[in-house]
Amino acid sequence: MMFSIIEHIEYLITRHDCVVVPGWGAFIANYNASSYQAENEVMSRPRRSVGFNASVSHNDGLLAQSLMRREGLEYNEAMRFIADSVTTFRQQLAMDCEVSMGRLGYFRRNEGRFIEFVPFYHANGSDQFYGLEDLEIKDVATLEHEAAMAEETAAAAIVPKERNLFSRKAIRTAASIAVLVGLGILLSTPVIVNRDQHSMASMAPAVTAPQPQQLGVTVEQGVSSQAITTVDATPTIASVGNESGQYYMVIATLRNQQELDAFKNANKALVPYMKILKYKAFMCVYVARSNDYDTLMGLRSQLPEHLRDVWIYN
Repeated sequence: MMFSIIEHIEYLITRHDCVVVPGWGAFIANYNASSYQAENEVMSRPRRSVGFNASVSHNDGLLAQSLMRREGLEYNEAMRFIADSVTTFRQQLAMDCEVSMGRLGYFRRNEGRFIEFVPFYHANGSDQFYGLEDLEIKDVATLEHEAAMAEETAAAAIVPKERNLFSRKAIRTAASIAVLVGLGILLSTPVIVNRDQHSMASMAPAVTAPQPQQLGVTVEQGVSSQAITTVDATPTIASVGNESGQYYMVIATLRNQQELDAFKNANKALVPYMKILKYKAFMCVYVARSNDYDTLMGLRSQLPEHLRDVWIYN
């Protein structure tokens, strides 16, 4: 399973007010109490927003201890891993002008060449406020006004109902009078019956079955069916010398053979390019090597999207 310092920072910021990345800066969680916004009639929930201070970059050991505890690294190995990650952040920022920090936010370089941290809106930096929502609270004057408007609407709806009841009674009376007049005319008028069977009208309705219609289909000559082509999903990673070079493009850091087999099974298209680099007790899977760092970074776009967060190791 591939790991990075980003997931450790996400975990630590939920339990500490400050997480320092040596050589990079400090992520700081600021507490914001709940408050009432009268213009929106909303009671905002409490939250902890995440910020960043680049001037605080000393090593307090918190991040290294997290790597040692979870990943089983020694202190020197953890510090080296942090330094390599910071180098990768700086190189990616110089090339793409943007570095993602997972669910916390991202760093970007603006037009003035200044680096700024943009936190995500949902990055609260604490699990204790999870599930809380802002409340819509209306003041007493607004509630009284809405109640008065509802009463006026209900009173106005009574008159149309009485008028409708009167109209229905008038219609029923007129219909009854019309029926009585029709019966009087029918009973007072003699009816002459003709017994000629040929001129008698049948009481049974005539039913004509619908005739089936034949749909004509014209096939134009010379038109061939569209050919179906298959797409080869295997990535076309350019050969940059997989057997030599001081830089390695690492796409996964695995602990044992079982994790390696599972990773290969999930990424079968990359198996022909995979090679193993032993790093302490881990197996680092890399797909390309080169003496030029920029060449390896340029190959990221040829990888599947979920593997483009590569680790350049030297």
